[in-house]
Amino acid sequence: MTVVGTVDTSSVWQRAVARFPLGAAGLTAAGAACGCVALAVLDPNQQMVTPPCPFRMATGWWCPLCGGTRSVAKLLRGDLGSALRYNAWFVLLIPLFVAWWASWAFPTRVGKLIVLRDRAAQIGVVVGGSMLLFAIVRNLGFVPFTYLRFPGP
Repeated sequence: MTVVGTVDTSSVWQRAVARFPLGAAGLTAAGAACGCVALAVLDPNQQMVTPPCPFRMATGWWCPLCGGTRSVAKLLRGDLGSALRYNAWFVLLIPLFVAWWASWAFPTRVGKLIVLRDRAAQIGVVVGGSMLLFAIVRNLGFVPFTYLRFPGP
């Protein structure tokens, strides 16, 4: 139980999950939908939507998520090429995240995706390893790897 001041945050979360369709999976989808609406309305290339990347500020290197927000904004506008240019790794993992969410939200209806839940640890290792590899490769200082750095401001 987490208590902040006089508010028990765990009970607030539990009440919100209980009232929302699909519970925690529904709240996750609602949060993602709100983020997508914000990115559809606000252009991250024109105004600051998120704070700067702390990893990039500290090291000068591109982290594996740098460009992810701009990438999603481009996807929402139907520009797959630019989305891939901002962060190809992130774009290619979106279908995996959607499938994982579907297996979480509808465990009895999406039988073939149940393997995503059963093998979450192995999939996490593969995703983490690919994330590390992408971070290393996108920071190599020669062509063609420099194309993996996002072009934005």
